[in-house]
Amino acid sequence: MSGHNYPSLFWEDVADAQALPGFDYELSMLRLVAFVRATGLYDYVHHDPDYARAVGIKDAFAATPHIGGLFCRAVTDWAGPLAMIRRIEFRMTGQCLRGDILVVSGAVSSKRRHTDGSALVDVDLNIANQEAPSVASAKVTIALPSRDGTMPPIVRKRDPDEIVTPNDDMPDFAKGYLGQVREGNWEPRDPLLASDIHLWCEALEDWNPLYWDKDFAAASPVGGLVSPPIGLFFGAGSGLVVGLGHLKPGAAVPEPIVQGLHGMELMSALRQELIRGGVPFPPPDCPETVVTNAVYNFYRPLRVGDTLRTEQRLATCSQLRKTRLGEGYFTSGENLLFNQHDELVRTTTLNLFCYRQQQG
Repeated sequence: MSGHNYPSLFWEDVADAQALPGFDYELSMLRLVAFVRATGLYDYVHHDPDYARAVGIKDAFAATPHIGGLFCRAVTDWAGPLAMIRRIEFRMTGQCLRGDILVVSGAVSSKRRHTDGSALVDVDLNIANQEAPSVASAKVTIALPSRDGTMPPIVRKRDPDEIVTPNDDMPDFAKGYLGQVREGNWEPRDPLLASDIHLWCEALEDWNPLYWDKDFAAASPVGGLVSPPIGLFFGAGSGLVVGLGHLKPGAAVPEPIVQGLHGMELMSALRQELIRGGVPFPPPDCPETVVTNAVYNFYRPLRVGDTLRTEQRLATCSQLRKTRLGEGYFTSGENLLFNQHDELVRTTTLNLFCYRQQQG
């Protein structure tokens, strides 16, 4: 057993409206790059200020799972390592830009018992920066140990209300996608290493002992090191889509590199491949996309040695809408992630605005 004492809250000791300690997080270039290193998420807008400005953004900004990781850290920093995060829904109302000082805060909104006996707490969270009182907000549901001896379940089944159903007014092109299942990314394709998880911990400064203290994790209910629930690990080889590693014998060389493109032109062409990977059911003539909302549900831990495969489905699609960004469609795609035993680990529903930029 680890020699460190890592206290955890009991459900009975949580009060309505109880404030979380929170923390400040400087979104430095170093941390943006560290997150890319940890995840293998090579989208230029998250680490290249020049590219970000070229596509109309003030600066490089934090990726969706980066923000989600900060929210998850805030909860387990407060609740302790015996807390199990069951669900997180968060919305970005602004961009968290390079150099911002992010102020993460939160408070308990409710507590209840689930029908399976779990002792649940809902927490409302917020991220502010020096420019705005809120650039992202979240609601997180966690299961806590109870003084009656009830422990958070390590594995749970999917509730019917966690399944996203299609809307009735979907455009015809979107209706044609219903029922289709596409293979998404492997997160990771190779067995997860403890060092992969540690890189995530460094980037997020998330030191939940379940992620890095082998002795503590082994003696805990989860029985060994696990990933942060929202952890993203594309791993080695994930940079090929942006041209990294294309000289490896047998590697598939991206077409923009074959064409001999360079500089910003090359980056723009390669980024379209990244976007297509995250938008498997694209609306017609809508090459740009932004994430507006994300919902993660968690069913079992991702453990050291696991691999994850993704099944992607289109869930909803609006009629054509006009916004300040341009004209396009609000869509939601549901990703189901299974481990090597075909066990459901988590689901991710990303609500996107897929659009074409306004001219002039």
